[in-house]
Amino acid sequence: MTYPPSSPSAAELLDHLTEEECLLREMLDGLLRLNAALRSGAPAAIAAATEHTDLLAASAAERAEARRAAAERLARAAGLPPEGVTLAALAAALPDDADALYAVRDRLSAQTAEVRAAERRNANLVRHLRSYFSGVLAVLTAADAPTRYGPTGANLAPALGGSLQARG
Repeated sequence: MTYPPSSPSAAELLDHLTEEECLLREMLDGLLRLNAALRSGAPAAIAAATEHTDLLAASAAERAEARRAAAERLARAAGLPPEGVTLAALAAALPDDADALYAVRDRLSAQTAEVRAAERRNANLVRHLRSYFSGVLAVLTAADAPTRYGPTGANLAPALGGSLQARG
């Protein structure tokens, strides 16, 4: 439910918070697309999803700064110290806007938890993929690596004792 804010400053802050809600939904969607791309193993899809999430992260930083500035202006108008003001403190100082501020805070908290969970799933998947490929490379570079075949079907001798030459 949307509550009408009682002051222009509260309206400005609520507008910023609504924008952040939209951004969090976009971020969650982007992280889910990245997860699907990682699972599919499609490099182009992974690159596109990564680029998209990077752009969203930059936008999130800009929006957070705008929200912080709006919250500080509202805190000053409410007679609160502006540094580090919280939505709970603003809601306590502005009873007419308290319901709207608490509601948006709860929605943002829930969305943030979903985004963090998606980030953790992606990080775990990337760690698993890195571990898998590390094992594959270890097998391919081992001295007793399996025989490889060339374009003519003839056996190729391993380079320096392994199928791949390991460097650095």
